[in-house]
Amino acid sequence: MAFGVAPFVATFVIVGLDYRAALVSLALVPLKQVFINTLVLAFANATFSTVIGLAAAVAVDSLRERYQGPLALAVVLPHTVPFVSAALIWYISLYGGGWGWFTYILHIPFDPLYRASTAMWGVILVSVWGSLTFPFIIIYATLRAIPKEIKENALIDGLGLSKYYAKVAIPMASKAILIAFVIELAFSFGAFDAPYVLTGGGPGDATTTLGIVTYQAVYSLGSYSGGALVSAAIAVLATVPALALFRLLRAQRPVFRSLPSIRMPDWAFRAMMLTLLAVILFFNVMPVYWMFLVAFRPDILDFVRPPIMYPKEFTAQYFIAAARGAVPYLVSSTVVSLSVGVVAVLLAAPAAYEVARGKASRWLLPLSIYLYVLPPMAFAIPLYLFFARLHLLNTWWALIMAIPLFSVTYGLWLMNGFFLDLPRAYDEVGELFGIRRRFTRLIMPLSRPVLLSVFLLATIGAWHALFYPLVFSFTPYNFRLPPVGAQTVTIYALTAIQESSIEWGLLASMALIAALPPMVLDFIFLSMISRGGPSGGLKFL
Repeated sequence: MAFGVAPFVATFVIVGLDYRAALVSLALVPLKQVFINTLVLAFANATFSTVIGLAAAVAVDSLRERYQGPLALAVVLPHTVPFVSAALIWYISLYGGGWGWFTYILHIPFDPLYRASTAMWGVILVSVWGSLTFPFIIIYATLRAIPKEIKENALIDGLGLSKYYAKVAIPMASKAILIAFVIELAFSFGAFDAPYVLTGGGPGDATTTLGIVTYQAVYSLGSYSGGALVSAAIAVLATVPALALFRLLRAQRPVFRSLPSIRMPDWAFRAMMLTLLAVILFFNVMPVYWMFLVAFRPDILDFVRPPIMYPKEFTAQYFIAAARGAVPYLVSSTVVSLSVGVVAVLLAAPAAYEVARGKASRWLLPLSIYLYVLPPMAFAIPLYLFFARLHLLNTWWALIMAIPLFSVTYGLWLMNGFFLDLPRAYDEVGELFGIRRRFTRLIMPLSRPVLLSVFLLATIGAWHALFYPLVFSFTPYNFRLPPVGAQTVTIYALTAIQESSIEWGLLASMALIAALPPMVLDFIFLSMISRGGPSGGLKFL
């Protein structure tokens, strides 16, 4: 926790509290518009992603067991795609005049990202697409954790599926639903990836957020005081949902007891939910399908109106070219991501166990949650100066030390719930038989599901990271010892929109290369959740 608190406090110790200099550096920034943009993006993203995630979770949970795994995997498909890749996919999907599949289907005669009146809605669309997986996983895991006897008894009593979810399941999962909303809201206050990649904050300042202003103030204008002031503003905004999250986690009862419902036959309810799920899955899967399609076809088929939406000709030239250039970036992403996963487990597990057993300060868990919801900008300035002094910039070590600020705190929260439910009898047995190092020899083997869940989530999160690789690395890995160069695959994918934005095949191939490894890890993680019960290590009831 010291490694998390110290950088945030050090931001103002190092750069000072020169408000006048900060305001002068930000004089040309329309701060009012930026605040409005940040609030609109945050609340819209949190609301839409939570509502859609809830609908998808109910729809999947209402189906037969054998269908749930594949459909749940399709729902979480956007989570397998790093935000940079998602932005690249949607960049070509939203291409105006009917060239992209999205603008063609909805008959939009222009590119929404190039108009000030619609650019923010384009950014919100992409943000929701990439974010709805998080609420879905939390809510779906909670619905799966409800004992089967409760559902069976409700149906035997004649409630039907519609009233079961409205009167029983959703109220039982209400805490998880609000937790998902609050966390999404806190994250969205520091939104950077989607607006930065899609529009760069434009047109004009139509999509400029506080996260973008922080980056520009420090790394474009060289104003550390300006960047510190804006990052502090983001932290203040994130504090409100953080306090709400503390209250939710302490709640022992469902947040709301029932929802208004209309009684309908089970077949009608299933048909309605299947229709809704089909719409969600279409917009979930179509961008990924479009990525594969464009990556493996000649560029002559890209600029055809109406767009060709089926495989017609095949070529691997763009994918091969992208793969050859991606090797040093893939090496860095692999080393950093796996290291972050290991660090997250090794640091979070003992801390969570101590908190759950009452041996650590009661403030450790709330503090870790607060640090988790803070944006990465809040820590960037002191970490940058710290790494520069130790000559760690542009090395793997900088990223391995910086990214766990968030994965460790999240892992502590997740593992704490697991250890609270782990019977103390195991500790007593270990003490009775005089087992040394009880935590490593007894508790950790019993905790494999949650340890693997944290490892996978931390690894995937590190693979998706853009802001810290953008700030702390400058060149790709040089294939020498000691290793120098730490740009990750997200940076590599970002170059596609900067250098090859018209070559859709190369752009889609770069996005695909960045997305493939997380797809495999997400499949493993989801298969654990789909089993229900404690196998996934997730508990929000």
